[in-house]
Amino acid sequence: MRQPFPSEEYITIVDNKGREKVQRVGFVVRDVRGEDVYVTADGLAYAEDSLEAKDFQYLIGELDRIPTILSHPDIVVHDHMSPEDTLIYYRRIRIVSLAIHQLIAVVVKIRRGIKFFYNMHPQRSGRVKGYRERVPPRMWYIAPGKRRRDFGLRQK
Repeated sequence: MRQPFPSEEYITIVDNKGREKVQRVGFVVRDVRGEDVYVTADGLAYAEDSLEAKDFQYLIGELDRIPTILSHPDIVVHDHMSPEDTLIYYRRIRIVSLAIHQLIAVVVKIRRGIKFFYNMHPQRSGRVKGYRERVPPRMWYIAPGKRRRDFGLRQK
């Protein structure tokens, strides 16, 4: 994790409706493949609001784990709903406040060549999103020692 360079302090994000929005970058994380992911103040605020609205307040304190999840995920898949511009990074983490381990999903969007943090949520099933689909999501990365079936994906 690093602070943004002066030229990266603000980036233009294209939202889901195609609108451009200038956002202030809080920090930049190198993901597991060494690519920069921009984490903006607006992205963190959206994630916090989303977690609160869905009664996952206990995860608000875990937002500081985003860099670890992005740089050391267990598995990364293309979102089966929008595989061309969305990656989901998963990592099983210990939630100290609940004394449990939970699979956490960090959603990253890719627009105009810029990867940016979009949201974070628990994956209560313990499996990746889309594992029940006829064609499971494409894998982008899997950590050494992890198996597809650990995340509900069929073996090839």
